[in-house]
Amino acid sequence: MNASTLTRPKAGWLSKALTAMRHSARPPFFMSLLKRTRFDYRKETGDCLDASVVTAPVLWIGRALPEANLAVTRHARNGEVEEVHDHPMLALIQNPNPFYGDIALWMATLVSFLISGNAYWIIVRNGAGRPAELWYTPHWMIEPKWPQDGGTFISHYRYSPGGGAEPMRIEPRDVVHFRHGIDPRNIRMGLSPLDGVIREIFIDLESSNFVASLLRNMGVPGVVISPKGGAMPAPEDVEATKTWFKQAFGGDNRGGPLVMGAPTDVQPYGFNPQQLNMSEGRDVAEERVCACLGIPAAVVGFGAGLQQTKVGATMEELRKLAWNNGVLPFARMLADELQRSLLGEFGPSTGAGTVKIGWDTSEVLALQEDEDKKVDRWGKMLASGAITVYEYRIGIGEAADDSHKFYLRQISVLEVPADGKPPPQRALPDPKTKAERRASEAAYARGHAFALTVQRSGDRLQRAFEAPLEMLFGQLGAAAGEAALPMLESDPALPKGLEGGRGEKADEQLIDAILEKLGIDAWNGRLRGSYEGHYLEVAKSIAEAGERAGLGASLPDVVARSIVAAGGRRAGLIDLENQSRAALFSALAEGRAAGEGAAQLAARIVSEVEGGPWRSAEMRARVIARTETKYAQNISTIERGRAAGVGSFIVYDGRLGPGRSLLTHMARNGSIATTEEALAMAEAEHPNGTLSFAPNFEED
Repeated sequence: MNASTLTRPKAGWLSKALTAMRHSARPPFFMSLLKRTRFDYRKETGDCLDASVVTAPVLWIGRALPEANLAVTRHARNGEVEEVHDHPMLALIQNPNPFYGDIALWMATLVSFLISGNAYWIIVRNGAGRPAELWYTPHWMIEPKWPQDGGTFISHYRYSPGGGAEPMRIEPRDVVHFRHGIDPRNIRMGLSPLDGVIREIFIDLESSNFVASLLRNMGVPGVVISPKGGAMPAPEDVEATKTWFKQAFGGDNRGGPLVMGAPTDVQPYGFNPQQLNMSEGRDVAEERVCACLGIPAAVVGFGAGLQQTKVGATMEELRKLAWNNGVLPFARMLADELQRSLLGEFGPSTGAGTVKIGWDTSEVLALQEDEDKKVDRWGKMLASGAITVYEYRIGIGEAADDSHKFYLRQISVLEVPADGKPPPQRALPDPKTKAERRASEAAYARGHAFALTVQRSGDRLQRAFEAPLEMLFGQLGAAAGEAALPMLESDPALPKGLEGGRGEKADEQLIDAILEKLGIDAWNGRLRGSYEGHYLEVAKSIAEAGERAGLGASLPDVVARSIVAAGGRRAGLIDLENQSRAALFSALAEGRAAGEGAAQLAARIVSEVEGGPWRSAEMRARVIARTETKYAQNISTIERGRAAGVGSFIVYDGRLGPGRSLLTHMARNGSIATTEEALAMAEAEHPNGTLSFAPNFEED
């Protein structure tokens, strides 16, 4: 037998893939004693609740965290973030049970979390299985349990309420287990932040006990009373003298005159107070405990940290450091566990996008910017011309209105494009006679009046278009959910109430079937009809504005048909089929990842399909109505002017829109464009653009 035969593993030992994780059956054996000692410091330290060196920083964090507000936000696929103020999970945490509120709940949770590395909430459910109450449970009363073979990470929690009551078995879904990381010695538990400073905590406890004993009775005999001349008193005389001396000169009788009936020596006995100075050892304990919690010792009030404030670090900076290094990291750990263990108990989120839990620190005083620094920073941006006066006033907390929407820029500063070429110079107008100037001014006034009329009607037309669009998208989502539900209930890869996995191709087939049953062509027809009707209404409003400006009273049929046809073409750009397909893919992927059943998936499909690329049907309708109303006004103005014989248009560009340089913006505003140039500008305009046109009445 050769060496290779001896070392070869059994057949298949290396070829098998790991299909199920096997966890450690029990924590590895570690002695409770610390290294290089036989004294059990952990046992002697206890739960640390009576150690001031621990409770001072822990309770400081517990008092600080409620300054921040737990928040639920929805993150849409287009990058928008919306805070969900009325989420049921927030309401439950704010009023967890009939006996205490959220501040007491969080403070108790942090005490367990920071001392033991583990904190627990027990969920009490109502008849429908939804969380109805939350109860903080001390960390020594509950512990995770698992099978001996390690096949399951945690099978249940053992809750021992005490008082003669039998221990209870709590299912993992009914426990919110906050862990401070993972303890390598027991991977089911969190690692205590204070585990590495047990000796230092013991030092502080022993120092406190020693000083307290000395102050109670000096720790040693206060005086020595001895007879002179070598006399040997009887034991009963010694005891009687001791009792008499305590009564005569103890308590309120201290300092009275002493008269002895026989020659006696009375000598003081004790320590010099300077010999009992243990501040250095206690400073070490304070510094290291606070370091483990990420809190500067000076913030807590420990003398060890107050020296930092004498070498340049102000208390304001230290409080900010305590939040950034201590409070906020702990807060993020707690929010992460709520995201995992509690958020899903309230069903799928309404509306499109991902729901996340975090902390709103906008009201935390320690993190607020100094007012002087804030005003100075905003003032520098205003002086540089980077922001408007409106933005500056809003930034420093002052009231502002449209009259403040202008920049302050130095007259000596020249604008130079990135390519280094000088900006194009607009040609000066030819000199005009007085009559020509009056005519030009009158034409400009007519154009300005026309533009104002169009602008005022825009909001009304937009709102009128929003309502049918929102209804259409809502009905589309409901129809998609109704079409999908029976298919999801019969899907073999999705057992009722359980999550299931399936391939991408199977999902494509399912989505194709849903879209076919939905009849997406009919919905496209309804959308096109809404567009065409809206474009016709816009064209009529432009005709009324043109009538007041002198373009004529009638709206030629050829113009109306052209504008309505443009609305139909714009409806096709929505691509309702592909947007619905993407929403269905997203709903199925997110719902299966959350373990949702058929009914929950159908509800998610409703919200995803009606919102499309936006977070809701309302937002989707608002964006489309705003964009299409603006475009319809522009092409209606151009087509109506062309029908009246106008060959050029005044361009209005009210502000710097997305994707345009300042140079382009300045060049366009107030310029004159031909009909073809105006149509090209309207087609290329950004969805959030502000480009408008008015007929150039100077041609008259």
